[in-house]
Amino acid sequence: MDIEDVRNPNAIKDVLLKALKDNDVYVRSAAARNLNASEDVLLKALEDEEELVWGAAARNPSATEDVLFKALEDVDWQVRAAAAENPSASKDVLFKALEDEDWWVRRAAAENPSAPEDVLLKAIKDRTWQVRWAAAGNPNATENALYKVIKDKDWNVRKTAAENPSAPEDVLFKALEDEDWRVRLAAAKNSSASEAVLCKALEDEKEWVREVAAGNPNATGDVLLKAITDKAWRVREAAAVNHNATEILLLKAINDRSQHVRQAVVLNPNATEVVLLKAIKDKIFDVRWAAARHPNATEAVLSKAIEDKDRRVCKAAANHPNFTPELAAKAATTATTHDVLQAVARREDVDEGVRVVAVLRDPGNYLGLGQ
Repeated sequence: MDIEDVRNPNAIKDVLLKALKDNDVYVRSAAARNLNASEDVLLKALEDEEELVWGAAARNPSATEDVLFKALEDVDWQVRAAAAENPSASKDVLFKALEDEDWWVRRAAAENPSAPEDVLLKAIKDRTWQVRWAAAGNPNATENALYKVIKDKDWNVRKTAAENPSAPEDVLFKALEDEDWRVRLAAAKNSSASEAVLCKALEDEKEWVREVAAGNPNATGDVLLKAITDKAWRVREAAAVNHNATEILLLKAINDRSQHVRQAVVLNPNATEVVLLKAIKDKIFDVRWAAARHPNATEAVLSKAIEDKDRRVCKAAANHPNFTPELAAKAATTATTHDVLQAVARREDVDEGVRVVAVLRDPGNYLGLGQ
């Protein structure tokens, strides 16, 4: 049987029932997967011996409650789990799945993206931590459910609750009081963490927790200003590289005693001309080199960079997209570095006279025009 006929979204029941008798497992699977499959087609598919077929039937979003209840009575736990994870599963189906003897089936129900609050409240009381863990991570978990599960005896479950983007502020505050640093770190990393939560996380005894809070994309200016004064350089580094960092913060960070923090500043896309002008004077080569390569480097920054004592900084500046013809013309008469003069001589957007001067002044003196 032609599998394309079976895949047709308008395939009629007789075609799909016929397909379920085909010797080719992929044809039978296509019939069980078809969204137009009726209840009797899916019930028939559940009897197939191949996982590709019964699994497709149990997971089919068009499966009715009767189909899913039938699947939940199967002797094979994998069939039951497939039914429990079906996004169309009703509350009654999920409640039945949560009574299954196999925790994999109960976990599938707890993970189901359609699980309502009362299903999740039942799941977080499960005797197996993997089921409670699944419920804690479900995006449908309500404040009530998360506040209960954040007190779970197993740290894995509490950590997952703290990671849940649906976790409200009071749940995250509770997580930051946890005895296990991994739970506190999860709260500090949460993509929904508020300014108040992140400020509290910056008071944690563990450097890792404070570092994650400083790097959180939700970190506000006040959070970052607090982080930039932290005793640990990794925390200050995270604040300096955060894309929410303002010019005020970056100017403070560029004077940091740690080169790691200063390097983070010049990796930040928000670094302005004022910041880069300070960075280009840094005693550490890596900081100056990064400043010379920064996309925001202006003519003023690059003008300083081509005078650097390290040829790699000069080369980075001379090859920068913002290295203007005017700057190239100036460099042809003032630069002493081969890399800068070579870059000027190869440019086609400057006068030929400028290129000639650059070639003649090139210490290497081996580059000719047109090369």
